[in-house]
Amino acid sequence: MNNTFENLFTPIKELNELALKSIEEITTIQVKAIQESTQVNVEALKSAAEIKDVDTLQKYLASQVEVAQNLSTKAVEDAQEIAKLGESYASSVKEIVEKSVPTV
Repeated sequence: MNNTFENLFTPIKELNELALKSIEEITTIQVKAIQESTQVNVEALKSAAEIKDVDTLQKYLASQVEVAQNLSTKAVEDAQEIAKLGESYASSVKEIVEKSVPTV
C-alpha cells in the first residue's frame, strides 16, 4: 500500500517541483525585464529634462531610436529564452510521465 501511494505521488511531486522551478525562472526573466525597462524610462526622462534647444532635442530623439531598438532586441531575446524554458518544461513533463506510466 505504501509503495503504491509513493508510486502514485512521486510523479505528482516531481511535476509540482518542475512547475515551481519554471515559474521561478520565468518570473526572474520578467522581473529583470521590468527593472531594465524602468531604468531606461528613468534615463529617458532625465535626458528629456535636459532638452534646452533644437540640437539637444535632435540628440535626444536620435538616442531614443537606439533605446527603442535595444529594448526590442532584448524583448526578442527574453521571448526566446522563455520559449526555450517552455520546451524544456514540456520535455521534462513528458519524461516524468513516461517513467511513471508502466509499460504494457
